[in-house]
Amino acid sequence: MNNKLNKCIYLEGARIFIRDLDTALPLEFDINHDFPFIKLHLLFKGKSHYEPNSERGLPITIEDGQYNFFYLPVVQGKLNMTSNFISSVDIECDEVFIKRLFKNDLFKISGCFGESIKAKLPFKMHEESQAIPPFLKNKVDEIVSSIIAGDVDIISIETKLKAIYSYLFDQIKHAGQDKQPAILKTEEREKVLRVEQILRQRIKEPITVDELAATIGTNRHKLNRDFKKVYNEPIFSYLTHLRMEKAKMMLITKKMNVSEVADMVGYKNPQHFTAAFKRYFGYVPSKLIG
Repeated sequence: MNNKLNKCIYLEGARIFIRDLDTALPLEFDINHDFPFIKLHLLFKGKSHYEPNSERGLPITIEDGQYNFFYLPVVQGKLNMTSNFISSVDIECDEVFIKRLFKNDLFKISGCFGESIKAKLPFKMHEESQAIPPFLKNKVDEIVSSIIAGDVDIISIETKLKAIYSYLFDQIKHAGQDKQPAILKTEEREKVLRVEQILRQRIKEPITVDELAATIGTNRHKLNRDFKKVYNEPIFSYLTHLRMEKAKMMLITKKMNVSEVADMVGYKNPQHFTAAFKRYFGYVPSKLIG
């Protein structure tokens, strides 16, 4: 294995792994421990599959650009890495850690995740792992950037982890509402993931659905339908999320003014950007400037 990036930080009751590795195929690991295990796994590149030894366990497959969140009371099985490159972030914690973050509110807000913890039953957020949503990607990016920069502020990281778990709990509680099954052929899913990459790369530029559809060789109607199946929202709603989350991070970390940030995320008119930012976050962007 050629280690290009392989970092881990430890909190009290939690670990964060950042991996960007070339691997020799295949990799198979026996995993066995008898303590409860809570994990958020984001796989930016590669493919992994966990196969439990018993029927009480949950098989979990995650591929390029996907994530899953799960709770396993006991972990006994095999983990297979079936690609020659892995880029991932794993956030693991125990029950004590997540209970400490939320105190008495945990079981009120976490839906069937909390019920699974109470009953000591395995839980998987998605039967089939889903595309990484922009909010999750941006929050994890903030944590990764601070770790790589050596700026490890435990309180700040725990605050970001609480925001991530709160987001996941909200998604769990509202699962099934206006949600379309993400049943696509591999080729169709790869085209949607390519569109998502284009949106990130061209976040500053004006772009149309017709242009996106032509770029990946499909039509407007099919692209709109397939994108919503994967990301559970329309293309330009997703793009707004990307722009707002990037703008927030830039205002906090880059020491840029509102007009500069507006331009960097595709708004030529700072007033329009300010209005959109306030609709999204509930406060004006200037609040983040010290």
